[in-house]
Amino acid sequence: MSFKPLKQFGQHFLIDNSIADRIVESACINPSEPVWEIGPGQGVLTDRLLALTDDLTAFEIDNRLNELLTNKYGSRLNLINRDVLAVNWPKLLAEKAAESRQKIKFVSNLPYQITSPILYALEENEQWFSRIIIMIQREVAERLTAKAGCKAYGVMTLKLNYAFDIKFLFNVPPEAFQPPPKVHSAVAMLQPRLDKPILKSLDTYRLIINKAFAQRRKTLRNNMRAVFNTEDLAKLESLSGIDFTRRGETIEESEFVHLADCAFDISGR
Repeated sequence: MSFKPLKQFGQHFLIDNSIADRIVESACINPSEPVWEIGPGQGVLTDRLLALTDDLTAFEIDNRLNELLTNKYGSRLNLINRDVLAVNWPKLLAEKAAESRQKIKFVSNLPYQITSPILYALEENEQWFSRIIIMIQREVAERLTAKAGCKAYGVMTLKLNYAFDIKFLFNVPPEAFQPPPKVHSAVAMLQPRLDKPILKSLDTYRLIINKAFAQRRKTLRNNMRAVFNTEDLAKLESLSGIDFTRRGETIEESEFVHLADCAFDISGR
């Protein structure tokens, strides 16, 4: 059965079997290891995942595809016909980890329009995952792996890299999909970071990096005025030793960590 891709779901079905093989191979799945897949589509990754594990949970919002997947896999696949952004991630992940007594692997060809919220959901729940293999827009993969001083470096870079070690695996051309998207894609690997910087407050760190990039062309001083009064801003610059005429995109993670700790000392938040 063929399906007309729906724009509302951002559907671009992967049709290149060699790409599917490389994605699944990168996940290094062991038998009985729990796996999550988002947007299984017509099952090109699902076929390969089920050949490796008997514990696969897939989220598919399209009712047409749910019927196809149910008929194809039956009880072999735990298929959830819901918007994955509307489910209780902590509850589902905690239950699955407790049931299987191991962390979950995440392998997906993500719909483009939900890439950012999915990435931030992964960040918020990183303690439940052992490895994440995702196909995303190449531009997003470049943002995830950007270094300070690059145009792609920003809030997403810092937030996701605090939670994960991230590796750009390989490019995927538009012709690997039906219909071909107008952009190139890439596959990235995320693994929980073992050497996270020690922070006095993660909330303060997130606040600082959000404000530092609120308006990219503005200096750190101008962006931080939304959070600190003139007196505290001067204290923060002096205590941190960071030149506030710099822009956020020039500041390394270690400097942001130090800046956030200083901000917490000054404001207590």
